Amino acid sequence: MALVSKPNKPELSMQISMSLSTLFVLVKSRTLVYAFALASIGTFLISSGIQIPDFLVLGRLAVSVYFLALATYLYNDLTDYEIDKVNNRNNSRNSKTISYRQILYSTIGFFAIAISLAFSINLPTGVASLVCVGLAMAYSHPVTHLKNMFVVKTVITSAGGFMASFMGALAVQNISYVGISSSIILFFMYFINGPLGDIGDMSGDKKGGRRTIPIVLGIDKAFLIIMSAISSISVILIVDYLFFGLHVVGVLLGLAICASLILRVKKLSKQYDDKKKISQTRSAIRISVFTIQLSMFAGILLNVFLPV
Repeated sequence: MALVSKPNKPELSMQISMSLSTLFVLVKSRTLVYAFALASIGTFLISSGIQIPDFLVLGRLAVSVYFLALATYLYNDLTDYEIDKVNNRNNSRNSKTISYRQILYSTIGFFAIAISLAFSINLPTGVASLVCVGLAMAYSHPVTHLKNMFVVKTVITSAGGFMASFMGALAVQNISYVGISSSIILFFMYFINGPLGDIGDMSGDKKGGRRTIPIVLGIDKAFLIIMSAISSISVILIVDYLFFGLHVVGVLLGLAICASLILRVKKLSKQYDDKKKISQTRSAIRISVFTIQLSMFAGILLNVFLPV
């Protein structure tokens, strides 16, 4: 009978420690994915309305969407190493301590956990998670490589943002007009942050032969698209007030946030070569979109308890 050697406790502890360290580095490399989870939470609250939210469902939803977004970005890192290196991005693939295989297995694991959690909520949410995975594959896979297609890359990213947010409405099983508009707002967010990121990455994108909005249309038109996306969010808020019963206070709060974003982007347009300021602005926009969702949620509550 052959003897099978078993790892002793110190070796096992070291393996566990290294695995946890790898996961920590991967999560830390893509902290921006929290925006997707926040958006799903925002739409979940909006769709719940005055009902007390099911926090167990909300927890599973947030973790599912977070891991979906994280796995999507990690998969993109695996297919985008050279360009990201030129752009000085601190992504997972640039770490010398983590192998390609480790990132690949972690990506598959994150996708599997996300899909399982989504289906544990209900069937529509699970199907939506599969749609998100499909968009991720279509965006980054070498066969389709949609991220290299002008405008299409931004549309796909925006569609992914919409679906992540819309999972919040599906989890509640209450698809309202305001809930849909909340997800559309996230769609427009990526027509803000997408071109902003492309502006900061122009040097690497030109070397890689990519056709992005600022490269093809120019910096001025890229900022015009960004301003138009913010204005579109303002229009959505006004429509929700006029036709779908959103309280005026919620609308005014949302419009105030949109106005502050326009001022911030306008200021950035005069110093667009500052990558640090671009990064700070993109982070502010992610938080601002969630804040707009909270203002919409407040508008729903106020319309019930303090109708105009």
